[in-house]
Amino acid sequence: MSGEDDLDEGGRVSASPTLPVVSIGSASGSRSPFAEDRDYSDVTLSDEDEDEDDNGEIRQAESPVAGTSARRQYKTVNGKKRIDMTPPDQLLSIAQKRGKKLSILKKADRAIHEYIRCTALTRIVHGSNHWKLAESHVDLGEAYLDLKGYAPQAEYHAETAKSIMLHGAHVSESVQEKATIYKVLIRMYYILGRATTVMKKYPSEQYLMKADRIAQERSRLECVTDEDCDKMDIQLYLAMAKLYGRQKKYALAAEKYDKAIELMERVYGRDSLRLIHVLHDYGKLEQSKGRHANHEKAIDLFQQAHDVATANYKQGSAESYLNECLVSCTTIHGPHHPRSLMVQDELARLLIRTDRLEEAMTMLKSSINPKCQAFGDYSEQVSDTYKLMGSIHLSQSNIERALRSYKKCYNIEQLVLGKNHRKTKDTLRTMELLMSSPGISNKFVLNTEDELQKRPRFNSVVSRGTALGGFKPQT
Repeated sequence: MSGEDDLDEGGRVSASPTLPVVSIGSASGSRSPFAEDRDYSDVTLSDEDEDEDDNGEIRQAESPVAGTSARRQYKTVNGKKRIDMTPPDQLLSIAQKRGKKLSILKKADRAIHEYIRCTALTRIVHGSNHWKLAESHVDLGEAYLDLKGYAPQAEYHAETAKSIMLHGAHVSESVQEKATIYKVLIRMYYILGRATTVMKKYPSEQYLMKADRIAQERSRLECVTDEDCDKMDIQLYLAMAKLYGRQKKYALAAEKYDKAIELMERVYGRDSLRLIHVLHDYGKLEQSKGRHANHEKAIDLFQQAHDVATANYKQGSAESYLNECLVSCTTIHGPHHPRSLMVQDELARLLIRTDRLEEAMTMLKSSINPKCQAFGDYSEQVSDTYKLMGSIHLSQSNIERALRSYKKCYNIEQLVLGKNHRKTKDTLRTMELLMSSPGISNKFVLNTEDELQKRPRFNSVVSRGTALGGFKPQT
């Protein structure tokens, strides 16, 4: 990486040593991509993997190494003491596998313990100046930052990796290995940028910009796919967005968030759960601008996060984001604003889906008067509220109250939408089905008009069995 600048201890920019990456041309297997870019959602620790000794140490029985099944080798001394004779390269592969699995399961202390073992074993297997030792330090620093939130430790191990990478001659045996070396450099500067951002240190932006430049150079290699580049760009854009947000460079932060969300929707899909936290952070950024805050955009972002959570059936997340959106609308516009009432209806529907009917009914009843003031007594919003209340009464087997609510909804829909509208016809059909229930038609009368309709029609012609007059028929 010629031409890259580095920072000395005094914060001045100085020329960094050239990193020689020599391509030899012999083929070798490519390494796996970024750990956080891989999908480990289906990884579980088996009983064999979870085997522990009395001291809490994890013992691995088998591990795939070089395409074969490698088992730990023990030697017994005098029939009492066992000595682990497993080669260090096999122990390294076992520790790497264990560290990744424990990181996915959020077992921070045990994962960090395995990554520390990886660092020691990598130094034994590859030496003190190999790029794989720098990769082990990067893995350890990332574990400290993501699992424990320890920014100083993450910075220390990333700086150690930086010293190894910039002061050693690293030979790549293939294009794939060259791409892996570049990835180690990107992750190294990425962790340095994130850690220094948390610690509020000056060189954060320079570190992230270096990672971005290396990522662009890596993307020119033939073995690097577009999806891999997009995933790496997402990580860098989010880190830059958080940095610019802390520095109150809101325009730059919003630009990075927009780019990250666009790439995430393209790579992971519009309903990916990864979008929720990003949209939430973006909404908070829009609200933190003081008198220049764009509250409308913040509400849209919170609403979008709610839609993503609802699409993935995460009701708890959907409710939390929707509640936050309702608080924002109420604070900005007031409780009787149409936008606040719309969010309140969405929250009521969510409560109905989660069988919290009493809370939903209380919320709907309290929203009728504000809706009458905002939209009018005879409006579609008020009729929809009565229809929701009727559905709640119906789910509680209270048919009479359900009929009263549906009747109010039907009367409003007749005036607003007309008798031939689809919604009006659906409401009338529901009422007819309820009235056909045994005992309801005689026990419950909606109004006097319905009662009059049940009477037989008046007929002016009276049929008589005998002829009029006082004459008897002649015999």
